[in-house]
Amino acid sequence: MEIRKGRPYDPSWDLWRPKRRWPGVLVTAIIVTGFVAVLGYRYTTTPASIPAAFAPPSTAQLQPPYFPPVNPKSAALQTLTGSKNRTTVPVSATGGLMVWYFQCRCFANFGVIVHDSNGQVVDIPSNATGVVTTAVPARYAKGRYTLDVIADGAWTISLIDPHGLAPLPLPYSFLSTGRSVLGPFKGPAAKFEVDFAGAIGARLSMTISDGTSAMPSLAVLDSTMFVKKFTLTKLPNRYWLIVDGNGFWNVKVNP
Repeated sequence: MEIRKGRPYDPSWDLWRPKRRWPGVLVTAIIVTGFVAVLGYRYTTTPASIPAAFAPPSTAQLQPPYFPPVNPKSAALQTLTGSKNRTTVPVSATGGLMVWYFQCRCFANFGVIVHDSNGQVVDIPSNATGVVTTAVPARYAKGRYTLDVIADGAWTISLIDPHGLAPLPLPYSFLSTGRSVLGPFKGPAAKFEVDFAGAIGARLSMTISDGTSAMPSLAVLDSTMFVKKFTLTKLPNRYWLIVDGNGFWNVKVNP
């Protein structure tokens, strides 16, 4: 008889052997695998709901910031030009909504500072660098003002009174980037679609002005990429849309 090294066999050890659980584990694994397979089939065969997104247009489709089509020989248009820094450039405000239209082929800064008749700064409507083309609202009390222009290239500044213009016909669509003041439109109701495509963190806002110097009301404020459709029924009789978006945007107005 061969005697092996170690402790002799004791039958009581069988009482301490753990029960074999592999049959239950195997059954559980089969059930889980089947459940995962069913879920995978469901999600690969059922189309997901994808939110609407605005596809960025080609640059050939883009329009420059909107320039209200006033008569260039009328008092509704004040035009100033230069090629370097200038101070105390005179302009006048009507007391209602007006539109600044800035153009500069600058290399460094292009800044515009607005002073009232007492020499106090009331606005800085432009603080940009490089080549600039943009339109921004001007809401000042009626009176005379002066501008300080900081520029190192040829510039043109237009201050436009859009109140004599006829309402824009509907349906209306404008595709652009940056800032624009669109209008006037005729109230009191309209259907809107606002599409935007920008980089991560880029934002678009659209406010509605009644044409006075009062603060416009906010209609849209969102970021990155979206398509928004909505209807407004209590608009002013005549209104303007002030759009500011750091990306591509398309504003549509329908009756």
